[in-house]
Amino acid sequence: MVKPIIAFLSMIFCICCARPANQEQHTPHILTTLEERDLIPEGTAYDPITEQVFISSMYKRKIVAIRKDGSHYDFAKEASDDLWATFGMEVDPLRRKLWVITSKGEGGILTQIKIEDGSWDSQLYCYDLDSSSLIRKYAVLASVPKGYCFNDLTVASNGDVYITESITNKIFILQHGADSINVIFEPSGYTFLNGITLTGDEKSLIVSSTESLLRINLEKKSITLLPYTAPIKQRPIDGLTYYNNSLIGHQSNNLTLFYLNEQEDSILTNQIIDTSGLDSSTTGEIGEDGWYYYIANSQIRSGIDYDKMIIMPMDSLEPVFIKKLRL
Repeated sequence: MVKPIIAFLSMIFCICCARPANQEQHTPHILTTLEERDLIPEGTAYDPITEQVFISSMYKRKIVAIRKDGSHYDFAKEASDDLWATFGMEVDPLRRKLWVITSKGEGGILTQIKIEDGSWDSQLYCYDLDSSSLIRKYAVLASVPKGYCFNDLTVASNGDVYITESITNKIFILQHGADSINVIFEPSGYTFLNGITLTGDEKSLIVSSTESLLRINLEKKSITLLPYTAPIKQRPIDGLTYYNNSLIGHQSNNLTLFYLNEQEDSILTNQIIDTSGLDSSTTGEIGEDGWYYYIANSQIRSGIDYDKMIIMPMDSLEPVFIKKLRL
């Protein structure tokens, strides 16, 4: 009987030792409430210069900017510049650009103003942060077969934009200075590529899929699963953000912090940091002084009847809450 007890205590000791000492309580706060119940937001971005948070709207085909005091306005109005449904976004603060994914596909993307051509397609929009004007639209190389749907993106310090695609499950890239978007990786055996972020040294991408988190070494062009050394509840992860040797993952009704090892090639443990009022919490972004800004209730599942492809009745929808918490 003694040996099993010792073994059990040793296991507990190892798990506790693997648990980083900086785990602490994180208290969520409401940054603002968006009364457009049918917004169906998806992407989040943050500008460290103006301290504004940007929220993309799938259903309304627009981008909302939120000031530090919680007031907000339409940065890009509904269907302006022929926007389709807006998804992942990220700010390039050095070049004062806002990168925005815009996608369409009548089989799975519902918009208030109907898009006449319902075929699956995506583009990348680049906005000037200071003037709110569209700088340019970028399309995929004509040689790449159609039928793709961009989902999320991340921007490297050199200006390269990496994009996940969720139908044919590819990673695309718009290299800084290039005129077209091209395929860079085609992970085999993984479905619904979604959240994407760079590691701290920018040598690898971390990408979420239905099956697990993937680590893509940009120098070696290798794709491996991101292993974990402690019991971790596996759910598909939507938005994914890197912060100080950890990953923030949106798991629908959970916001989870995954602690990485020093080499950032495996997960040591995880901590759920928010569950309150979350309804398909899709994405978030790091702001100033370790604040994390995120969509609490996108209602991207509960707010749409996907069988009939209609928005749910307005009285069944909730106002959209944008939260923040200190990491």
